Amino acid sequence: MIIRKAFYWWLFPAAVVLPVWLLIGWAAFHQGSGWSFLGLLVLCPILFIAMLIVSGIVMARGSVRERRAVSWWDVALFAAWHLSIIGFGFFLSGLTGWFAVAGILLFVATFWVSIWELLTETRARVQQTFAAYERAAQPQATASPARDSVDDGEYIVIEERRDRD
Repeated sequence: MIIRKAFYWWLFPAAVVLPVWLLIGWAAFHQGSGWSFLGLLVLCPILFIAMLIVSGIVMARGSVRERRAVSWWDVALFAAWHLSIIGFGFFLSGLTGWFAVAGILLFVATFWVSIWELLTETRARVQQTFAAYERAAQPQATASPARDSVDDGEYIVIEERRDRD
């Protein structure tokens, strides 16, 4: 549960930290042209937005907000995705392309699994709500006729008539 809670608190800071790591990693490890830095300047905002979108989808689930912990699927996918981003930030020759491909594929997997979990959980909650409304709308079978009439004392009955003249 500690790992799941840690990922819950890490989701939104990661949207800032990991793109910044790519810029720091390029400055520290990359031996290349300014064109690659320009590409990185385009990539970082896209990565930031993608991470915010997926984190928002995860946070939209009621179970995540109630427990303040993500699911194990989320832990596995986010861990792999974030590790691929960290690996990309080292700009190792020959592996950078593989880290980029892995990062894109893991983003797609994380996005769709998050959508699937959100829809599954929402469907279950809606079904529970409709079942509760149906139970409330059903007449009580245990009520006896004696309990239906209440005698709390004196009543005043006012009859209204509409005369048509």
